[in-house]
Amino acid sequence: MSAGLVRPGHPLPTDALGDLGDSLGTLCDLVLASMQRSDQRAKGELYARGLLLTEGTKSMRNIALHLGPEARGQSMHHFISSSTWDWRPVREALARHLERVLAPPAWVLRPMVVRKDGEHSVGVTRRVDPDSGRIVNSQRAYGLWAASRQLSVPFNWSLHLPADWLEDRVRRNRAKIPERWGTITPGQCAGRVLTEVLDGWGLTARPVVLELGSEESAAVMTACSATGVPFLARIPGGTPLSGADPTLPDRSGQEITAQQLLGGVAARTLRRPVQWWDPVEETARTTLAAAVQVRLPRGRGPDRPPARPRPATLPGPYRPSRPGPQPGSPRTLTLLGEWSDIRSWPTEFWLTDLTGPPGRLLRLAKLARRVDRDFAEVGEQVGLAEFKGRSFEGWHRHATLASVAHAVRALAATAGAYALEPSA
Repeated sequence: MSAGLVRPGHPLPTDALGDLGDSLGTLCDLVLASMQRSDQRAKGELYARGLLLTEGTKSMRNIALHLGPEARGQSMHHFISSSTWDWRPVREALARHLERVLAPPAWVLRPMVVRKDGEHSVGVTRRVDPDSGRIVNSQRAYGLWAASRQLSVPFNWSLHLPADWLEDRVRRNRAKIPERWGTITPGQCAGRVLTEVLDGWGLTARPVVLELGSEESAAVMTACSATGVPFLARIPGGTPLSGADPTLPDRSGQEITAQQLLGGVAARTLRRPVQWWDPVEETARTTLAAAVQVRLPRGRGPDRPPARPRPATLPGPYRPSRPGPQPGSPRTLTLLGEWSDIRSWPTEFWLTDLTGPPGRLLRLAKLARRVDRDFAEVGEQVGLAEFKGRSFEGWHRHATLASVAHAVRALAATAGAYALEPSA
Protein backbone atom coordinates (compact mmCIF):
# COMPACT_ATOMS: atom_id res chain seq x y z
CA MET A 1 0.00 0.00 0.00
CA SER A 2 1.47 3.41 -0.92
CA ALA A 3 1.55 6.38 1.40
CA GLY A 4 -1.29 7.94 -0.57
CA LEU A 5 -3.53 4.92 0.18
CA VAL A 6 -3.13 4.89 3.94
CA ARG A 7 -6.62 5.11 5.41
CA PRO A 8 -7.28 6.83 8.75
CA GLY A 9 -7.74 4.36 11.57
CA HIS A 10 -5.81 1.55 9.87
CA PRO A 11 -2.42 0.30 11.07
CA LEU A 12 0.49 2.07 9.42
CA PRO A 13 2.23 -0.14 6.82
CA THR A 14 5.94 -0.46 7.55
CA ASP A 15 6.78 0.47 3.94
CA ALA A 16 4.40 3.45 3.75
CA LEU A 17 7.30 5.88 3.48
CA GLY A 18 9.68 3.58 1.65
CA ASP A 19 13.25 4.90 1.58
CA LEU A 20 12.00 8.10 3.20
CA GLY A 21 11.16 6.10 6.33
CA ASP A 22 14.71 4.75 6.52
CA SER A 23 16.06 8.28 6.12
CA LEU A 24 13.77 9.50 8.89
CA GLY A 25 15.00 6.77 11.23
CA THR A 26 18.62 7.64 10.52
CA LEU A 27 18.11 11.35 11.10
CA CYS A 28 16.02 10.84 14.24
CA ASP A 29 18.74 8.63 15.73
CA LEU A 30 21.03 11.63 15.39
CA VAL A 31 18.87 14.57 16.38
CA LEU A 32 16.63 13.02 19.05
CA ALA A 33 19.50 11.58 21.09
CA SER A 34 19.10 14.35 23.69
CA MET A 35 15.76 12.87 24.77
CA GLN A 36 16.64 10.80 27.81
CA ARG A 37 13.74 8.36 27.55
CA SER A 38 13.44 5.83 24.76
CA ASP A 39 9.65 6.26 24.61
CA GLN A 40 10.11 9.98 23.94
CA ARG A 41 12.56 9.28 21.12
CA ALA A 42 10.10 6.77 19.65
CA LYS A 43 7.23 9.27 19.85
CA GLY A 44 9.40 11.99 18.32
CA GLU A 45 10.13 9.82 15.30
CA LEU A 46 6.48 8.75 15.15
CA TYR A 47 5.26 12.35 15.15
CA ALA A 48 7.70 13.33 12.40
CA ARG A 49 6.56 10.28 10.44
CA GLY A 50 2.97 11.42 10.86
CA LEU A 51 3.85 14.86 9.51
CA LEU A 52 5.37 13.23 6.42
CA LEU A 53 2.43 10.86 5.88
CA THR A 54 -0.66 12.85 6.84
CA GLU A 55 -2.49 14.55 4.01
CA GLY A 56 -4.53 17.62 4.75
CA THR A 57 -4.63 19.30 8.13
CA LYS A 58 -1.79 18.30 10.46
CA SER A 59 -3.94 18.29 13.60
CA MET A 60 -3.08 15.92 16.45
CA ARG A 61 -6.20 13.91 15.73
CA ASN A 62 -5.51 13.65 12.02
CA ILE A 63 -1.90 12.64 12.58
CA ALA A 64 -2.94 10.00 15.09
CA LEU A 65 -5.59 8.63 12.71
CA HIS A 66 -3.06 8.27 9.91
CA LEU A 67 -0.49 6.59 12.15
CA GLY A 68 -2.88 4.00 13.47
CA PRO A 69 -3.36 2.43 16.93
CA GLU A 70 0.26 2.96 18.05
CA ALA A 71 -0.31 6.74 18.14
CA ARG A 72 -3.26 7.56 20.38
CA GLY A 73 -4.38 11.15 19.95
CA GLN A 74 -4.27 12.03 23.65
CA SER A 75 -0.81 10.53 24.09
CA MET A 76 0.53 12.40 21.07
CA HIS A 77 -1.03 15.63 22.29
CA HIS A 78 0.67 15.24 25.67
CA PHE A 79 4.02 14.50 24.00
CA ILE A 80 3.89 17.76 22.06
CA SER A 81 2.11 20.14 24.42
CA SER A 82 2.86 18.96 27.95
CA SER A 83 5.91 16.71 27.91
CA THR A 84 9.28 17.44 29.50
CA TRP A 85 11.63 17.13 26.54
CA ASP A 86 13.57 20.22 25.51
CA TRP A 87 13.41 21.24 21.86
CA ARG A 88 16.66 23.26 21.92
CA PRO A 89 19.14 20.33 21.86
CA VAL A 90 17.14 18.77 19.02
CA ARG A 91 17.46 21.95 16.97
CA GLU A 92 21.16 22.19 17.78
CA ALA A 93 21.73 18.59 16.67
CA LEU A 94 19.80 19.25 13.45
CA ALA A 95 21.88 22.36 12.79
CA ARG A 96 25.13 20.45 13.33
CA HIS A 97 24.00 17.73 10.95
CA LEU A 98 23.08 20.29 8.29
CA GLU A 99 26.48 21.91 8.70
CA ARG A 100 28.19 18.55 8.07
CA VAL A 101 26.18 17.38 5.08
CA LEU A 102 25.15 20.68 3.50
CA ALA A 103 27.88 23.19 4.44
CA PRO A 104 25.46 26.03 3.63
CA PRO A 105 27.04 29.19 2.23
CA ALA A 106 24.52 31.28 4.18
CA TRP A 107 21.69 31.29 6.66
CA VAL A 108 18.41 32.94 5.70
CA LEU A 109 16.25 34.63 8.34
CA ARG A 110 12.64 35.14 7.31
CA PRO A 111 9.23 35.54 8.98
CA MET A 112 6.41 33.02 8.95
CA VAL A 113 2.98 34.63 9.25
CA VAL A 114 0.15 32.20 9.99
CA ARG A 115 -3.43 33.38 9.69
CA LYS A 116 -5.80 32.06 12.37
CA ASP A 117 -9.59 32.05 12.54
CA GLY A 118 -9.80 32.25 16.32
CA GLU A 119 -8.00 34.10 19.09
CA HIS A 120 -6.86 31.22 21.28
CA SER A 121 -3.73 29.94 19.50
CA VAL A 122 -0.63 31.10 21.35
CA GLY A 123 0.71 34.43 20.10
CA VAL A 124 -2.29 35.26 17.92
CA THR A 125 -3.16 38.94 17.66
CA ARG A 126 -4.58 41.43 15.17
CA ARG A 127 -1.94 42.24 12.52
CA VAL A 128 -1.77 43.64 9.02
CA ASP A 129 -1.56 40.81 6.50
CA PRO A 130 1.46 41.61 4.26
CA ASP A 131 -0.23 40.10 1.19
CA SER A 132 -3.72 41.58 1.34
CA GLY A 133 -3.10 44.65 3.51
CA ARG A 134 -6.09 43.65 5.67
CA ILE A 135 -6.02 43.35 9.46
CA VAL A 136 -6.37 39.68 10.39
CA ASN A 137 -5.74 37.35 13.31
CA SER A 138 -2.32 35.80 12.89
CA GLN A 139 0.79 34.41 14.52
CA ARG A 140 4.21 35.79 13.59
CA ALA A 141 7.29 33.62 13.92
CA TYR A 142 10.84 33.80 12.61
CA GLY A 143 12.84 30.91 11.20
CA LEU A 144 16.56 30.57 10.56
CA TRP A 145 17.28 28.40 7.52
CA ALA A 146 20.46 26.72 6.32
CA ALA A 147 20.42 27.46 2.60
CA SER A 148 22.32 26.36 -0.46
CA ARG A 149 21.50 26.56 -4.17
CA GLN A 150 20.02 23.02 -4.08
CA LEU A 151 17.96 23.07 -0.87
CA SER A 152 17.19 24.78 2.42
CA VAL A 153 16.13 23.56 5.86
CA PRO A 154 14.97 25.53 8.94
CA PHE A 155 16.76 24.74 12.20
CA ASN A 156 15.76 27.40 14.72
CA TRP A 157 12.53 29.27 15.46
CA SER A 158 11.18 32.10 17.59
CA LEU A 159 7.51 32.92 18.11
CA HIS A 160 6.67 36.56 18.77
CA LEU A 161 4.45 37.05 21.80
CA PRO A 162 2.58 40.38 21.80
CA ALA A 163 2.11 42.35 25.01
CA ASP A 164 -1.56 41.38 25.22
CA TRP A 165 -0.42 37.77 25.72
CA LEU A 166 2.38 38.46 28.17
CA GLU A 167 0.44 40.91 30.33
CA ASP A 168 -2.71 38.78 30.58
CA ARG A 169 -2.03 36.34 33.42
CA VAL A 170 -4.90 34.03 32.45
CA ARG A 171 -3.81 33.70 28.81
CA ARG A 172 -0.19 33.40 29.83
CA ASN A 173 -0.84 30.58 32.28
CA ARG A 174 -3.14 28.78 29.87
CA ALA A 175 -0.45 28.84 27.17
CA LYS A 176 2.27 27.86 29.69
CA ILE A 177 4.51 30.76 28.67
CA PRO A 178 7.71 30.69 30.77
CA GLU A 179 8.18 33.55 33.22
CA ARG A 180 11.53 34.46 31.63
CA TRP A 181 9.72 35.52 28.44
CA GLY A 182 9.29 39.29 28.57
CA THR A 183 7.89 41.77 26.10
CA ILE A 184 10.15 42.34 23.09
CA THR A 185 9.68 43.89 19.68
CA PRO A 186 9.29 41.75 16.55
CA GLY A 187 12.80 42.78 15.52
CA GLN A 188 14.25 41.63 18.83
CA CYS A 189 12.32 38.39 18.43
CA ALA A 190 13.88 37.90 15.00
CA GLY A 191 17.32 38.64 16.41
CA ARG A 192 16.83 36.06 19.15
CA VAL A 193 16.65 33.30 16.50
CA LEU A 194 20.21 34.17 15.50
CA THR A 195 21.75 34.96 18.90
CA GLU A 196 20.53 31.65 20.34
CA VAL A 197 22.43 29.81 17.61
CA LEU A 198 25.60 31.84 18.19
CA ASP A 199 25.49 31.25 21.96
CA GLY A 200 27.17 27.90 22.51
CA TRP A 201 26.01 25.84 19.53
CA GLY A 202 29.54 25.69 18.16
CA LEU A 203 28.51 26.24 14.55
CA THR A 204 30.62 27.92 11.91
CA ALA A 205 29.14 31.39 11.51
CA ARG A 206 27.53 32.06 8.14
CA PRO A 207 26.49 35.30 6.45
CA VAL A 208 22.84 35.94 7.29
CA VAL A 209 20.46 36.92 4.50
CA LEU A 210 17.62 38.97 5.99
CA GLU A 211 14.18 38.85 4.36
CA LEU A 212 12.45 41.07 6.92
CA GLY A 213 10.65 44.37 7.31
CA SER A 214 12.69 47.53 7.78
CA GLU A 215 12.36 47.76 11.58
CA GLU A 216 13.02 44.06 12.02
CA SER A 217 16.09 44.21 9.76
CA ALA A 218 17.50 47.17 11.69
CA ALA A 219 17.28 45.22 14.96
CA VAL A 220 18.87 42.09 13.47
CA MET A 221 21.63 44.09 11.76
CA THR A 222 22.49 45.54 15.15
CA ALA A 223 22.62 42.02 16.62
CA CYS A 224 24.83 40.87 13.75
CA SER A 225 27.21 43.79 14.24
CA ALA A 226 27.46 43.05 17.95
CA THR A 227 28.43 39.42 17.30
CA GLY A 228 30.67 39.91 14.26
CA VAL A 229 28.38 37.94 11.92
CA PRO A 230 27.94 39.54 8.48
CA PHE A 231 24.49 40.33 7.13
CA LEU A 232 22.89 40.95 3.75
CA ALA A 233 19.52 42.59 4.23
CA ARG A 234 16.84 43.36 1.65
CA ILE A 235 15.80 47.01 1.98
CA PRO A 236 13.16 49.23 0.32
CA GLY A 237 14.30 51.53 -2.43
CA GLY A 238 13.24 54.50 -0.31
CA THR A 239 15.73 53.73 2.48
CA PRO A 240 17.75 56.89 3.28
CA LEU A 241 21.52 56.44 2.93
CA SER A 242 24.61 58.59 2.74
CA GLY A 243 26.94 58.17 -0.23
CA ALA A 244 30.50 57.10 0.66
CA ASP A 245 31.85 55.67 -2.60
CA PRO A 246 34.92 57.32 -4.19
CA THR A 247 33.55 56.45 -7.65
CA LEU A 248 30.52 58.65 -6.94
CA PRO A 249 32.10 61.88 -5.61
CA ASP A 250 28.97 63.92 -6.30
CA ARG A 251 27.05 61.74 -3.81
CA SER A 252 29.69 61.79 -1.04
CA GLY A 253 28.11 62.64 2.30
CA GLN A 254 24.76 63.41 0.69
CA GLU A 255 21.69 61.80 2.27
CA ILE A 256 19.71 60.21 -0.52
CA THR A 257 17.49 57.16 -1.07
CA ALA A 258 18.91 53.84 -2.22
CA GLN A 259 16.94 54.08 -5.46
CA GLN A 260 18.20 57.59 -6.23
CA LEU A 261 21.76 56.62 -5.39
CA LEU A 262 21.85 53.65 -7.77
CA GLY A 263 19.57 55.21 -10.36
CA GLY A 264 22.00 58.00 -11.17
CA VAL A 265 24.02 58.04 -14.38
CA ALA A 266 27.34 57.45 -12.64
CA ALA A 267 26.07 54.44 -10.67
CA ARG A 268 24.53 52.88 -13.78
CA THR A 269 27.97 52.70 -15.40
CA LEU A 270 28.99 50.28 -12.64
CA ARG A 271 26.39 47.65 -13.62
CA ARG A 272 27.58 44.25 -14.72
CA PRO A 273 25.62 41.18 -15.91
CA VAL A 274 25.30 38.43 -13.32
CA GLN A 275 24.07 34.90 -14.01
CA TRP A 276 22.33 33.12 -11.17
CA TRP A 277 20.12 30.09 -10.73
CA ASP A 278 16.47 30.81 -9.98
CA PRO A 279 15.06 27.93 -7.87
CA VAL A 280 11.51 29.22 -8.26
CA GLU A 281 11.58 29.26 -12.07
CA GLU A 282 14.14 26.40 -12.21
CA THR A 283 16.23 28.18 -14.79
CA ALA A 284 19.42 30.22 -15.10
CA ARG A 285 18.75 33.94 -15.23
CA THR A 286 20.90 36.95 -16.01
CA THR A 287 20.29 40.36 -14.46
CA LEU A 288 22.43 43.45 -13.89
CA ALA A 289 24.01 44.28 -10.54
CA ALA A 290 26.12 47.07 -9.08
CA ALA A 291 27.49 47.79 -5.61
CA VAL A 292 28.56 51.09 -4.02
CA GLN A 293 29.80 52.09 -0.59
CA VAL A 294 27.34 53.90 1.70
CA ARG A 295 26.74 54.86 5.29
CA LEU A 296 23.52 54.79 7.27
CA PRO A 297 22.29 58.03 8.82
CA ARG A 298 22.82 57.93 12.57
CA GLY A 299 20.15 56.14 14.52
CA ARG A 300 18.90 54.09 11.56
CA GLY A 301 20.90 50.92 12.06
CA PRO A 302 24.31 49.49 12.91
CA ASP A 303 26.14 52.73 12.10
CA ARG A 304 28.91 52.08 14.61
CA PRO A 305 31.25 49.12 14.82
CA PRO A 306 30.90 47.06 18.02
CA ALA A 307 33.22 48.09 20.83
CA ARG A 308 34.51 44.54 21.31
CA PRO A 309 33.42 42.43 18.32
CA ARG A 310 33.44 38.67 18.53
CA PRO A 311 35.41 37.39 15.54
CA ALA A 312 33.35 35.15 13.29
CA THR A 313 34.87 32.19 11.47
CA LEU A 314 33.38 32.41 8.01
CA PRO A 315 33.51 29.85 5.21
CA GLY A 316 34.52 30.58 1.64
CA PRO A 317 35.28 34.04 0.27
CA TYR A 318 32.83 36.01 2.41
CA ARG A 319 34.35 38.53 4.80
CA PRO A 320 32.88 41.45 6.71
CA SER A 321 33.85 44.87 5.46
CA ARG A 322 36.13 46.93 7.65
CA PRO A 323 34.50 49.35 10.07
CA GLY A 324 34.93 53.12 9.77
CA PRO A 325 38.40 54.47 10.47
CA GLN A 326 37.51 56.41 13.61
CA PRO A 327 35.85 55.01 16.76
CA GLY A 328 32.25 56.16 16.89
CA SER A 329 32.16 57.16 13.21
CA PRO A 330 29.41 55.85 10.91
CA ARG A 331 30.16 52.41 9.56
CA THR A 332 30.82 51.93 5.84
CA LEU A 333 28.47 49.40 4.25
CA THR A 334 27.77 48.15 0.73
CA LEU A 335 24.57 48.90 -1.15
CA LEU A 336 23.79 46.23 -3.75
CA GLY A 337 21.27 46.87 -6.48
CA GLU A 338 19.71 44.71 -9.18
CA TRP A 339 18.18 45.65 -12.56
CA SER A 340 15.97 43.31 -14.54
CA ASP A 341 15.80 45.78 -17.43
CA ILE A 342 18.77 47.87 -18.54
CA ARG A 343 16.45 50.76 -19.42
CA SER A 344 14.66 50.91 -16.06
CA TRP A 345 15.46 51.86 -12.47
CA PRO A 346 16.88 49.22 -10.14
CA THR A 347 14.16 46.98 -8.72
CA GLU A 348 15.83 45.21 -5.77
CA PHE A 349 18.14 46.56 -3.07
CA TRP A 350 20.26 44.99 -0.34
CA LEU A 351 22.47 46.45 2.36
CA THR A 352 25.45 44.43 3.59
CA ASP A 353 28.68 44.62 5.54
CA LEU A 354 30.22 42.01 3.23
CA THR A 355 32.67 42.92 0.52
CA GLY A 356 33.23 41.18 -2.78
CA PRO A 357 32.10 41.25 -6.40
CA PRO A 358 28.44 42.24 -6.92
CA GLY A 359 27.78 38.92 -8.65
CA ARG A 360 28.85 36.94 -5.62
CA LEU A 361 26.73 39.08 -3.31
CA LEU A 362 23.70 38.84 -5.59
CA ARG A 363 23.89 35.05 -5.77
CA LEU A 364 24.07 34.99 -1.99
CA ALA A 365 20.98 37.20 -1.72
CA LYS A 366 19.08 34.92 -4.11
CA LEU A 367 19.30 32.06 -1.60
CA ALA A 368 16.20 33.63 -0.08
CA ARG A 369 14.29 32.45 -3.16
CA ARG A 370 15.45 28.91 -2.43
CA VAL A 371 13.90 29.24 1.03
CA ASP A 372 10.67 30.66 -0.40
CA ARG A 373 10.30 27.69 -2.72
CA ASP A 374 11.18 25.08 -0.11
CA PHE A 375 8.83 26.60 2.44
CA ALA A 376 5.97 26.43 -0.08
CA GLU A 377 6.73 22.98 -1.51
CA VAL A 378 8.16 21.16 1.52
CA GLY A 379 7.61 23.16 4.70
CA GLU A 380 3.91 23.67 4.21
CA GLN A 381 3.49 20.02 3.23
CA VAL A 382 5.00 18.81 6.51
CA GLY A 383 2.98 21.28 8.59
CA LEU A 384 5.48 23.96 9.59
CA ALA A 385 2.63 26.47 9.79
CA GLU A 386 -0.08 24.11 11.03
CA PHE A 387 0.20 23.79 14.78
CA LYS A 388 -3.35 23.75 16.12
CA GLY A 389 -2.64 23.77 19.85
CA ARG A 390 -2.59 26.58 22.40
CA SER A 391 0.65 25.76 24.23
CA PHE A 392 3.79 27.89 23.78
CA GLU A 393 6.03 24.89 24.37
CA GLY A 394 3.81 22.80 22.12
CA TRP A 395 4.28 25.29 19.29
CA HIS A 396 8.06 25.04 19.64
CA ARG A 397 8.07 21.23 19.83
CA HIS A 398 5.85 21.00 16.75
CA ALA A 399 8.04 23.46 14.81
CA THR A 400 11.12 21.45 15.79
CA LEU A 401 9.80 18.08 14.62
CA ALA A 402 8.29 19.66 11.50
CA SER A 403 11.80 20.97 10.74
CA VAL A 404 13.13 17.43 11.12
CA ALA A 405 10.46 16.16 8.71
CA HIS A 406 11.31 18.98 6.32
CA ALA A 407 15.00 18.02 6.46
CA VAL A 408 14.22 14.39 5.63
CA ARG A 409 12.14 15.26 2.60
CA ALA A 410 14.48 18.01 1.33
CA LEU A 411 17.67 15.97 1.78
CA ALA A 412 16.12 12.87 0.25
CA ALA A 413 15.06 14.87 -2.82
CA THR A 414 18.72 15.70 -3.45
CA ALA A 415 20.16 12.40 -2.25
CA GLY A 416 22.63 12.39 -5.12
CA ALA A 417 24.32 15.46 -3.68
CA TYR A 418 23.78 15.10 0.07
CA ALA A 419 23.83 12.03 2.27
CA LEU A 420 21.57 11.62 5.26
CA GLU A 421 24.19 9.61 7.13
CA PRO A 422 26.64 11.58 9.28
CA SER A 423 29.99 12.25 7.67
CA ALA A 424 33.07 10.51 8.98
